[in-house]
This record gives sequence, C-alpha cells and structure tokens, in this order.
Amino acid sequence: MPLTLSTKGQQSPSRPTKQQALDDLVMATNSSSIVSKRSVERIYYPDEPHFFRFFVKKFQRRAPLINRGYYIRLHVIDVAVRRFLERPSAKTKVVVNLGCGSDVLPWQCMTRYPDRCNNAKFVDIDFPDLIEKKCRLVQETPELSSPLTGLKTGVGSHIQLLSDQYIQIGCDLRHITSIEQALSSVVDVALCELMFVAEVSITYMETEAANSVIQWASTLGQAEFCLLEQIIPDGEDHPFAKTMLAHFEKLKTPLKSVFTYPDLQSQRDRFTNQGWSQVDVNSLWQIWSNDWWLSADERRKLDTIEPFDEWEEFALFAAHYCVVIAKTSPESMPMVGSKSQAQEKLEIPLLFPKTDFKGYSGTRGQRRFGSTMKLKNHLGEQFLANTFGLGTSSRLRSYDLYAYNSPLQDVKTSHTGPSGRMCHTITDLGDHGSLLIGGRTSPSSGLRDCWLFSKMVNEWRRADELPLPLYRHSVARLGHSNMALLIGGKSDPSTIFGGCLVYQPDTGWIECDIQGSGYVPVFGALLVSFQEISRPTTADGVQFRGVLAGGINHDGTIASQILRWVLTLPDSGKATISFITMSNPERSVSQNHEMDSTYHPDNLVNRFGASGFVSPEGYLSVIGGIIADGIVTRDLDVLIIDISSPHYKILSACRIAVTHRPLLVGVSIELTKDGQLIIMGGGATCFSMGTFWNPGCYTIEYNPKNLISGLPCCSSPTRQYELSKIVELTEQIDPQNVTASRNKQTAARVDIPRIQISTVAAFTEVLIAGRPVIIEGNELGGCTKTWSSEYIVKQLGFDREVIVHEASSSKMDFNSKNFAYVTKKLGDMMQEIGDGHKLYLRALSGDRPTDQPANIKADFPQLAADFKLPDALSFVSENEFSSVLRITGPVNMWLHYDVMANVYCQITGSKRFILFPPSDVTRLSFAPGASSSSIDVFSELQSETLAETHPHEAVLKPGDILFLPPLWMHTATPLSNLGVAVNVFFRNLENGYSTGRDVYGNRDLAAYEKGRQDVARIAKSFTKLPPDMRDFYIKRLADELSQKSVH
Repeated sequence: MPLTLSTKGQQSPSRPTKQQALDDLVMATNSSSIVSKRSVERIYYPDEPHFFRFFVKKFQRRAPLINRGYYIRLHVIDVAVRRFLERPSAKTKVVVNLGCGSDVLPWQCMTRYPDRCNNAKFVDIDFPDLIEKKCRLVQETPELSSPLTGLKTGVGSHIQLLSDQYIQIGCDLRHITSIEQALSSVVDVALCELMFVAEVSITYMETEAANSVIQWASTLGQAEFCLLEQIIPDGEDHPFAKTMLAHFEKLKTPLKSVFTYPDLQSQRDRFTNQGWSQVDVNSLWQIWSNDWWLSADERRKLDTIEPFDEWEEFALFAAHYCVVIAKTSPESMPMVGSKSQAQEKLEIPLLFPKTDFKGYSGTRGQRRFGSTMKLKNHLGEQFLANTFGLGTSSRLRSYDLYAYNSPLQDVKTSHTGPSGRMCHTITDLGDHGSLLIGGRTSPSSGLRDCWLFSKMVNEWRRADELPLPLYRHSVARLGHSNMALLIGGKSDPSTIFGGCLVYQPDTGWIECDIQGSGYVPVFGALLVSFQEISRPTTADGVQFRGVLAGGINHDGTIASQILRWVLTLPDSGKATISFITMSNPERSVSQNHEMDSTYHPDNLVNRFGASGFVSPEGYLSVIGGIIADGIVTRDLDVLIIDISSPHYKILSACRIAVTHRPLLVGVSIELTKDGQLIIMGGGATCFSMGTFWNPGCYTIEYNPKNLISGLPCCSSPTRQYELSKIVELTEQIDPQNVTASRNKQTAARVDIPRIQISTVAAFTEVLIAGRPVIIEGNELGGCTKTWSSEYIVKQLGFDREVIVHEASSSKMDFNSKNFAYVTKKLGDMMQEIGDGHKLYLRALSGDRPTDQPANIKADFPQLAADFKLPDALSFVSENEFSSVLRITGPVNMWLHYDVMANVYCQITGSKRFILFPPSDVTRLSFAPGASSSSIDVFSELQSETLAETHPHEAVLKPGDILFLPPLWMHTATPLSNLGVAVNVFFRNLENGYSTGRDVYGNRDLAAYEKGRQDVARIAKSFTKLPPDMRDFYIKRLADELSQKSVH
C-alpha cells in the first residue's frame, strides 16, 4: 500500500470563481481526448498492455479519421520520448508532461522500453483537481501502481504522488515558481537531462504565460522540449482553421497562441527567442511522410488495421498541427528535418479571375466526392449534374442539377440508374455518352460496375464492368475519341491497382502493357490527355499522349512523379503505354539559399484529389487537392502550367477572390465551352471539430491563355450557374436484364463467394461441395503484419540464392517459355521487384529441388514461425503435400490446373484470380497431356473466344484464403507491386495419385496417364483403315467413352 503523508501546503493560490470555471472547461477537453486515445490504443496496439482503459469507463470506437489523427499524435510523442531516453547519458533522464491530463505516457514507456527507463523518471503536471483524481485512480488500479516502487502520496509542496519511477505534481502551469520548487524537491536538476512534453496543453494559456513556461524550461540546463499544438498556416479564414477555431470557441476553450504563432516559421522564432539553441519544427503532415518519424512499413501497416480513405481530411488536420522539438545543448544529436531560416519561396504570378457566387439554401448542394456530367433539355439548353457522392449523413443516390440564369425548359431525366456511391468518375465521351466508372460505398467495398449516360435520351444503361473493383482511379478521354484511359485507383483499403486500362465501346476494357519502370502505381492522381492523335512511325495503329501527376503511392505518401505518357493502340496486338519523367528547368535556386520544399515546383504540381483540364495550347490547369509537406493555400488553389514541351513550367496561379472562401476538397468541377469554370459541392470533415460545406456554387471566368495574356475570358456575357433541382434515383436496373454495350456474346463472370469458417466440420462441407470459396476472417499468424520486403530480406539474408522466373513479358506463358529460370540473390530480387522488374518466385525444396516438394518449414524456417493455418483447416495440415512460398512481381501466372486441392493464402499485397470449372477444359486450349494453356485469359475474357466458358473471379487481399478444388483451371494477376503468399497443397483423395515423382503437385492422376496410353494403342489399331472409316469409328468410341463418364 502507498504511504500517505501530510498534504499541508499542497493547495495552489486560490483562483477567482470565473477563472476556476474556465479552468474546468480546459480540463474537460481531456475527457474527450482520452476517449479517442483509448480507441487508438485498442485498435492500433492490440498486442500490448492497455492503460487508457482505466481512465475511460466505456470504450467508444472513433471514426477512422479521428483514430488516425490521434495515432499520429501519440506516435510523435512516443518517438520523441523514446529517442530522448535512448540517447546515451550518465545523467538521470526526466520526462515532464506539462498539462498531462489522463495521459499514460509513463506506463507506455515502461512497458515498451523497460531498459531505457531504468535511469529515468516521469513527472506529470496539471491542475490540482485533475492530478488528485489521477492519483486516486493510480492507487486503486494494480496495473498502474504495481510497476511503481517506493510509492507515497500526499507528500506536500504540490507533490501528490511520489515513487522511484513516477511523480505527480498538482499545480497550475501559470505558477512557474511553485512548479520549479516542487520539481527541485524530487529531482536534482543539475544531475538530470529534462524533456518537457506539451501536447495541446499550453495553447489554452494566455500567450505570455505559455511563453514563460517555454522560457523557464530553457533555463534548466540540458533540456529538450516537445510541443504539439494547433497552427493556422493559411490564416484564420481557411475553412478548416475557421471550423477549428469556432469549435474551441464554442467549448469556451479558445486557442490562445495560434494567432501570435500561426505557422511553422513563427513557432521556430518563438522558441529561438525563448532561449532554445536548436529548434526543429514540422507539421504533422510533414512528419507523416518523413521516414525519420514514421517508416514506410509503419504507414503501410495502418491500412491493414482499419479501412481508411479520408486522405484529404487527414492532410488538412495534420497540416494544422505543428511539432516543435527544441534543445538547449549544442552537444545534442543533430535533428533530422531542421531547415534553414533563409529559404526561398517560388515566385508565381498571381491572377484574380472574375468569380461569381450563388449560395445554397439550407443543406441543398451539400455533396462531396461526386462527379459531374453535362446534359441538355429538348431545347438544347445545357445543365450540369453533380452526381452521387457523400451527403450530410450518407452516400447519395441522386444528383444536383445546375443551370445558368433561368432556362426556358426543364430537363427530363430517367429515375433509374446506378446505386449510391462516392469516389467514382464520370468521363464525357462525346456522342457516345458519359461513362461512369466504379467508385465505392465504404473503403472496403469498391465497385466494378460501369454505366453510360445517353445524352440523346438522358438515361443510364449498363456498360462493361471493370475487371476488378476500383475507386479513386484516374480517367481521361483520349483526345476527341469515344475511348477512355484509366490509370491506378484502389481495389480495397490496402491494394493499389498497378495496371492501366483502356475503354473501347466495341470491346469493353482492355489492359495495357506498361513499358519501362518510370511509373509508380498510385490512386487519386491527376490524368489528362492532349487532343491530338498521331500514328506511330514504326507500326500501324494510333497514339495518344498526355500527362499524369501526383497521387498517393503504396506507402501512403504523395508520389513525386510528373509523367508524360504515350499510349499506343496497334491495329493488332496488345496496347502499350510508356511513361517519361517531365522536368522543370527552373528548379535550381540560389546557392546561398535553400528552397522551402513546400514551394518546390514538383510539390505544387504533384497533388492528390485534384481536378485538371488541358487547353488546346497545352496549358494544364490544376485545381484543388492536397500537396505533400504543406497546405494548398488560397493563392495556390489553381495553377496554370505549360506542359506543351518535355519540360513543364508553372505560368501563374489564380486566387478565387470571393467573400465565401471555398475549400477545394471533394468538389465537382466542370469547364464549359464558353470559358467558365464551375465549382459545385465540396467540403470536408474537420477532424472532430465539425464539417465544413462549401456554401454555394462558384462560376469563374476562366480561359488560361486569355488570363495570362490579360484578355477577357468569356466571349459571351457571364452565365452564373446555380442549383436548380435535385433528381433522386429510385429504381434500380435489374443487372440480369441489362443489354450489354455491344451485341456480341461474352462469358458471364461469377464472383467466388466469401465465407467464414471456424470449425473443422465447416471446412469438411467445403471439401464435399468441391467449389472454390474465399475464406476470410481467420488469423494466419503474424505474417500478414510483418512480411514486408525488408522483413523477408532481413530474415532470410540478402545473399541467399533463389531460382526465379525472369519474364520478358508481364504475361508468362509456360508453353512458349517466354521466361528464363535464373539464380539471384534474394535481396537483389526483392529490390528488382520493387523497381517493377518482371520476376516471380515459386520456391522449391532447398535440399532436393528436383525430387522433393517444397516445404516452408524446412526451406524457410525463419519465416515459417510467422505463418499458421487456422485450426479449422486441420485437414489441410494433416494431409499436406507441399507448402510453397510465392513472391510475385508485376507478372501474370499462366492458365493451368493442379491435380491436388490447395489453399492459396494471401499474405502481402493483393491478387486477382480467374478460375474455370473442370467442365470447361475442352474450351480453353489445353493440349493433350498438358496442364498449362497459352490463352491470355485477362485479355480475352470479354471476347467471343471464351463466351461458352464459366469464369469465376476472386480478388484476394492480405489474410484471405482461396480454396482451389482439384482440376479447377486458374490464372492470376497481381494488383500490387509486391505479392507474397503461401500455397499449401494437400491430398484429398484416398488413392489414385500417380506413384512417380511429382514435385509440383500437378502430375495427372494414374488413371489418366494409363488412359492416354490406351488411347494411343487404340488409335494405332485404326491406322490401316481409310480416313473416313477411321474417323467414323473413333468418333463412335469417343462418344461411347463420354457416355460412360456420365454414369
């Protein structure tokens, strides 16, 4: 039991009643904060002890945006404190948490870094009332008190709790003298290194008082300060900042320092002026993409923890919080990321195009992440539609119609069509119609359906489906054609589509071969196509050109890639696309200055979620979105860029100068033929502080060439668009009765069902049914969290030699052998796969590869411990034939069948499978005795060639298990840069397998091998007959054999 001493003299100077009430409101912010931190603790840290649970009586799962925001906050503090504790020193390390609230930092550190905490103390300081409650809870909770030795409470002089590891001081932070006396009574400051942590605490104090705390801390010898608090980098009228400030005003806990220190530079100056010799300042958004704070693997793993797609809103939140790491001692380790105060910003001419604003009424027009299309009434008057998207409470199955002035006649549209969705695209294909592609309901539920909106009758009809679900993809019309190019997108929360597709009305979707390695798969990129069409000089066909920029890559950061692409559509053969990096000739800056990375030309052009148009002169307009490192300020909302040459040049920026400032996130944008840029809908959830909706529709006079030349943008009087009406879609077209976009017959695909299995009996039923299923929701061990490229190389060794397939094409063909078996070092192989090389590893037995099947436990024991089949699949383990490690680069596995049943366990990345039942074998070009076919299923699936087959489709994500029954023919294509899987083959027949050598588990059954010998003998017996008689009798025998197979 803790020893309780006298509390005489413990009370702080009395506070006026009004001040007490205000302080109570500040303390109340702690209650909301710890509920969110408890949500993060439980979801993001399932494998370590939880301490917030003792301060939060009832768990509440927060939204993914709030969870990720609090995760990065907690992570930053953890990294800063860990590095402080790890730094070698003979002195005692003391971590002082200023305004600690109910934070559990001491217990987290003692659990995570026990060795580093042996010579450390943790001090919590906050209002006496709050500390008193925290002290009681520590005493009453064994999990909190048991790690503490020498525990005493009520020591006096504001010391509420004292132990060898942890101290509580109940004192108002404005009373620095009292705090210094209390701190000096429990630690010898001269013999200590101190780290002060202030996580959104001193910002509630008057600025002068907060600065006094910062200045005082700098006088305590060898010290460090970690400050995390809000900033307003683009002013208090930025929509996010405005919402944030109003939120804290409403709580009567206004942010004080944010107006004096609104941005990173002013925070740097603040600490320098208060006596700190080294100051490093970053926003949380900069920290997110900085590997020094958060590695790529750590970012990637977050997508496996919780589905997430609120990227713009996360960036807005993170850009409005700064992290200051300040140090007093020059002997301290250099700080990564520190920037010189002498930095240049890119000078961009600023234009102010004429803008008209028409406000919404009530909640009308509140629609985010929709997409626009044009339509006309019977008089030819044009309307704009902002379709589907996210409304105030749910996804919408409707669209807002906008018109200019007062049209003479309303527009009539059908009330049937697509289901509600967001993050879809609609592309105008001229007379062919407007093509709606994919989208999503939730981040885990992408959509693959496509729809054409007929401009003649204003009705929707189904078009060819995508080969896989996609959202956040990029689409551009190819010149003036009726074709569209699709690049990137997400198929599920953790998988980026690595391919490129072309939509053609007569053939549907075709996949392109990507040439070179200049393109990194992304989602949410900006994609535009030039209007010109050309013919290649060396082959038949046509070529289109355009530009791709930005997007988010597989590690959750905005990609730095501005690429010129060339798409070649030959008269015959496979479509190809190549990428070349575009450079900026004015990147160089003064030798005496460092350019602020935020304002580097590449960073301004590379955006996520931006809209764009390209003019006939080759001027690219980039509108809205988010950028790496910083925030898109109002002076950078719209960029005009010359992309007419291999180099790009930012010509100017445009400010939307209206009283009601828009937030160009989630907006729908249309450029009319008469030079008007229309901005509809849009807005963002501002973390936990409310939602901002753009208050109306913006009509901007916009002609890039004329703007730069100072000429009028519109040839006719300004037409101001406004919301006219809302069209609700109430009837769903029956997909079973849809006429395809072309008349020819194609195979009807079936989605392989997803099921959950928890018992042996349930899996036995699957085996008896003999149909493929995807088993989800089971644990495969730690592999799904740890098997990154870096981890695999570390465990197995960089120099370990492996035999891999090195392909010349992304479509491997076993029959033509368009690949070579080569020996590579594992580390080189993984690096080359990361660079886009066409490599594939199908692991063989390490000891006897020519006559023994692979076994992951024997061949890769360093990895085997991470992988475990679920107990419900014990039949597989008990009858295992082989367990194969597969590592996949950007190559397709050829169509083949396996004689043994197997389960394919997806560990890392995602993969698309197409399976065919055994009854389709005669329609898939399998040569006699061959278990592989040369048919390129993914290219021919929409053709008449496979019209009579029965394809079954599966998209696997990490943790999924695909059950492949024997003889089901299958092919697979990766949907991510790297795919890792464990494929376990097992015997499900009591007898009948061939007795000879079978390393791969696909040697045909003994009865078939003997039957082929009998066929050869029978055929030979007819060789002396005339051809017509021979054909007659062999057909009769074949028919007889076929009839016997039915019985």
